[in-house]
Amino acid sequence: MGKNLIDKAYTGVEKFCAFLLIVAVLISLGEIIGRVFFHMTYDFVIDLPVWITVWAMLLISGPLIAENGHVAIDLVVTRLQGRAKLLLELFNISATIIYGTAVSFGGIVLIRMLYQRQAVFPKYFPIPKWIVELCIPLGMIIFTLVGIIEFYT
Repeated sequence: MGKNLIDKAYTGVEKFCAFLLIVAVLISLGEIIGRVFFHMTYDFVIDLPVWITVWAMLLISGPLIAENGHVAIDLVVTRLQGRAKLLLELFNISATIIYGTAVSFGGIVLIRMLYQRQAVFPKYFPIPKWIVELCIPLGMIIFTLVGIIEFYT
């Protein structure tokens, strides 16, 4: 039951990120059509697909760990066997958890600072920076949680 629920959560995150990427492509396409045929564009429309793509990539980074979907140099890991391989994999996942925790904490501090200072992107209309940057702690918290789940499995 627990593994099935985790797999469903990973699938849900993957589908959501795929949806975000489709939205980013459609916004880019709309911006191109508007610029070419109607000679108009808005500055935030140029940045929005980039922000959405970054959101999708950070949110999917955790589930990719579970599927071994990250690019990894595994030359040493594949040549090891038994206890040595297990210890190296435990070291790797521990480093992943430490990294994810550190970046999550840093992202939370960043969001708090941006929110308190009311920092905005000066576009056609002001866009709060904390909303755009919120993907950092969210994505890294998911990344860290998946690392912890993988540690115990």
